[in-house]
Amino acid sequence: MNYMMAILPKMGGFLLLVLIGFTASRTGIIKKEAMPSISGFLLRIALPALTIGLILENQTTFQTMTQYGKMVLSQILMYFVMAAGGILGSHICHLKGTTANVHCGCSVGGNYGFLVIPLIMTLFGDQGGNVYIPICSVIDTTLVWTLGFTLFTNGTGLKENSWKKIIMNPIFLSILLGLCLTSFHISVPDIILSTIGSVGNTCYSWGLVYLGCSLGFMKLTNIFKYKSILVLFFTKSFALPLIIYFISHHFLSEIESMILMLICAAPAMTTSSMIAEQYNLDGEYASTAVVTTTLLCMLIIPLLFCLISL
Repeated sequence: MNYMMAILPKMGGFLLLVLIGFTASRTGIIKKEAMPSISGFLLRIALPALTIGLILENQTTFQTMTQYGKMVLSQILMYFVMAAGGILGSHICHLKGTTANVHCGCSVGGNYGFLVIPLIMTLFGDQGGNVYIPICSVIDTTLVWTLGFTLFTNGTGLKENSWKKIIMNPIFLSILLGLCLTSFHISVPDIILSTIGSVGNTCYSWGLVYLGCSLGFMKLTNIFKYKSILVLFFTKSFALPLIIYFISHHFLSEIESMILMLICAAPAMTTSSMIAEQYNLDGEYASTAVVTTTLLCMLIIPLLFCLISL
């Protein structure tokens, strides 16, 4: 499959949806006060519905998940490599205090739900790639709220039960529910399946519209204020994805290596700015990191697929 030909129109469509959200927020069609409600619907209803639908569609069970041990271990290791890259970048740029925390925290994970999942379904859906979505979701949720959260709050004296956040995460719960349904052969009525599918499909458009709205409410005047964010982007979204792809390609399948590359290259998650504000970290730096990495990833992800196809 020519992934470059598949990804270019898809990224163009993604960019249009982001621009729609950006325009809607800037013109006041979508108010800032509505953002928590939209994100709540997406994260607590739409994404869990999509996850359950994919598990049921692919008949993924607890037993079949054990067959992907190499992929799981590789993704876990990748997150620690991403963390090391963030720590190294913060030292190179001589960042201090909460700014260094945000830089390191933004290096772990990415916008998995609103960007990576649609790309996996577009590029690898016909080749069985959808089966990796719930598997990678478990790892992403776990590592973001343990390793990532630790980097965000390191040295601040804040103590929070990250495992509670993982266990009570709607996506994590939806994965458990879906796996229980398939593993114990519990049938689900067609009317419920179709409803789950319809709700889950809203993630593709509304997830990107929400992302565009988030960018619209952030300060765009500071995009080039922090050179360290360009270091963050180069490390997280360009250098490490290529390294991870070419190393993992020796012991994983082509699809698995490309999925890892996509996850690593994903822009900083939009919740980074929320975490920064909630815990009195450098909120401006977090918002700028989200804006910069999101805009640039629209160019860098097609470039990555171009480079690995040479």
